[in-house]
Amino acid sequence: MSKLDNQTISIIGNGEVGSGIGASLIKLNQNIIVKGFDKHKEISEIALKSNSITKLTNNYEECVKDSDIIIVATPTSSIYEIFESIKEYLSKTVVIIDTSDTKRAVNQWAEEILPDIGIIGINPFKKNQSFENIFWGVVSYDNSNSNTYKVASKLINDLSGQAINVDIMEHDSFSGLVETMPIILSTALMNLSNDSKSWKEIYRFIGNRFNKFTDALDNDPINSFSSILTNSDMLLEWVRIYISELVKLEKMLEKNSENDIADYMQKNWENKLKIMNNIDPNTSQSATDYIPSASENILSLFVGSRAARFFTKTKPAVETDKYGFKKRV
Repeated sequence: MSKLDNQTISIIGNGEVGSGIGASLIKLNQNIIVKGFDKHKEISEIALKSNSITKLTNNYEECVKDSDIIIVATPTSSIYEIFESIKEYLSKTVVIIDTSDTKRAVNQWAEEILPDIGIIGINPFKKNQSFENIFWGVVSYDNSNSNTYKVASKLINDLSGQAINVDIMEHDSFSGLVETMPIILSTALMNLSNDSKSWKEIYRFIGNRFNKFTDALDNDPINSFSSILTNSDMLLEWVRIYISELVKLEKMLEKNSENDIADYMQKNWENKLKIMNNIDPNTSQSATDYIPSASENILSLFVGSRAARFFTKTKPAVETDKYGFKKRV
């Protein structure tokens, strides 16, 4: 039986995250009532048809009234308005859980608008479409207490997940790096390409690699703007670090240093391969015979899940060139 058996759960925001959580909860226990509300009604209608909510509601009051748990699964920039809209309809025992990617702003708004309501933040470290059997970051707010943590843990447990306590500053920093920096870098590449005097000619060269790099721009601009605006200080630090990384590359290119460039590319090819194969640096095992191990870092929770398997320890004999890359011809 579900630990949330017979609970009434409201989900505000019935997009990918909200509907994904709702669908998983409904599949795991039919006794859960899951009410849904989205400002775009057609999204809630899709959620209802796909069994991601059990009841479609038409406004904030209808959605949150008499609920035990409220999950806010919207862009961070919408949360201030949501708190203002629901504050008159909340029971004193309700627990609010948000899934936003920047937590400090939510903490500030919760303290200002809902000082007497228990609120806690979670973030699904999701690497595929499923919300089951994954790590969840749990971020405590000033309004959090033992009960809010208990409820969040029950929710995560119901989804067969594992809760990881994350400091609010670390959360916003690491989330900014792996969730929002790709948007910023994609935007910069698109901008410099489009603003080039040779754009008409460059356009003909655009192919799969350019399109993949700029995939982050496929997101709703409102969501991207929200992620940047509510986390600008953390992002500024990462932008500065990224610039220093580009300066390192610039110096390699100025010197035309073959060995340095080859080592740099090889190292990061290996780092990417670890992520693709779920080599989690937090596990005690490693794949050192095939790929060098990495130091432990909570950042890996955002970019890789616990490894299901590792590479064989028998490294096949491969003919390489003078830089260590596999020969192609």
